[in-house]
Amino acid sequence: MSSATASGASAGDGAARNRDHKQGNQGRTYTPEQQATVLRIRKCSPTAFYDILGLEEVRTTVTDSEIKKAYRKLSLLTHPDKNGHEYADEAFKMVSRAFGVLSDKDKRARYDQFGTDPDSRFGQAQAQSPFSGFARRGGGAPAGAGAGGAGGGPGMWGAEDMTPEEMFQRFFGGGFGGPFAGFDTGPQFVFNFNGGPGFRVHQFGGGRPRGRPRQPAQNQQASTMSTLIGLLPLLLFFLFPLLSGLFTGESRPSTPRMYFDQPNPPYTMERHTARLKVPYYVNPNDVKSYSEYKLRQLDGTAESSLIRNLRFECDTEMAMKRRLYDSANGWFFQDPEKMQKANDYQMPSCRRLDQLGVHR
Repeated sequence: MSSATASGASAGDGAARNRDHKQGNQGRTYTPEQQATVLRIRKCSPTAFYDILGLEEVRTTVTDSEIKKAYRKLSLLTHPDKNGHEYADEAFKMVSRAFGVLSDKDKRARYDQFGTDPDSRFGQAQAQSPFSGFARRGGGAPAGAGAGGAGGGPGMWGAEDMTPEEMFQRFFGGGFGGPFAGFDTGPQFVFNFNGGPGFRVHQFGGGRPRGRPRQPAQNQQASTMSTLIGLLPLLLFFLFPLLSGLFTGESRPSTPRMYFDQPNPPYTMERHTARLKVPYYVNPNDVKSYSEYKLRQLDGTAESSLIRNLRFECDTEMAMKRRLYDSANGWFFQDPEKMQKANDYQMPSCRRLDQLGVHR
């Protein structure tokens, strides 16, 4: 064998040994039962937690002790220090994740209600939705979902900050010896699929990862108070005119009702818009207290209102005509009858704008 060939074979063997070591296999074998367990778990969806633990058929009646029993059995069958299968590490993480959710009373209730990972962003958004209460009252959590784990309360096992190895040690107490005594040896790193944004990297055997420091409640209150003080001048600026109007009894006068082109009793007082000189009619009693200046303002308001309404109606007419043309032009041929109807469709508001010389 040449030196290049020997070097390539050595490198390939080294890569294979390194891969096996990272997977925790270290050359060990596995039993048919261990293989069947790993393959069954890998066929499950990552969030099918009951199915992963083999409890899907009894999910509505399963108790905490049955969940713990299933976890104990499956974690021993899939732990990479006992199972040399290439996918044992992945199956072990799925089992630990399922147990971390179902052993927590609140997380299990949210999972039973929404069917999503309660630690994922989508699951948290569903739980915080203002409509989630209706779903809970309508269906509620299945029977047995509210039992929770021993000690109760969220985070009984600290699953959201714990690796599968740490959960395994916490559950079994680390007193098995043999291959299980090697958890604290060496800096081994794995991806922890425990929900939340992105992935975290934990070290086996090390302390629990440091969480993000929380701001003390007193500091939060002080920050909120300083923000309100900073916004106080702006609030006064907007509220003072409103409050002054309430206390003085003043109110903004409303625009009197008007009719265009022809009188409609009692709207018989004729006026003309400011620039276009379009006639309009108002009730004399509505404007008897108006000065000449306010009447000229009313003429401008009437013209703006007329043009705005005509443009809105013209847009509606043009949209209707487009729909008629689209209906007449079929996929393969044109319908002459529908096309004639589209051509004959009248648009009086658009025509009125044209007559007044106003841009549509």
